[in-house]
Amino acid sequence: MSIFEYDKELEEKKLRKAEFEAGREIGHEAGLAQGKNQTAFETAKRMLALQEFTPEKIAVISGLPLDEVRKLQEQDNHEL
Repeated sequence: MSIFEYDKELEEKKLRKAEFEAGREIGHEAGLAQGKNQTAFETAKRMLALQEFTPEKIAVISGLPLDEVRKLQEQDNHEL
């Protein structure tokens, strides 16, 4: 192929494919992060229900910030 030959359609197709792959990777990473966060909240809720752990220990074990654990604790207390 000469430097004077240019296939606009082919170049646009390559660009769309690259953009699609980048978008898919971003979406995959966001989904994993959301799933990990949901798992941490579920773990904290189960631990709160057991009433055997302090909020500080739950935060360390679940990986959630202490203020989030305390919010969950308040929600559980209001639901009772």
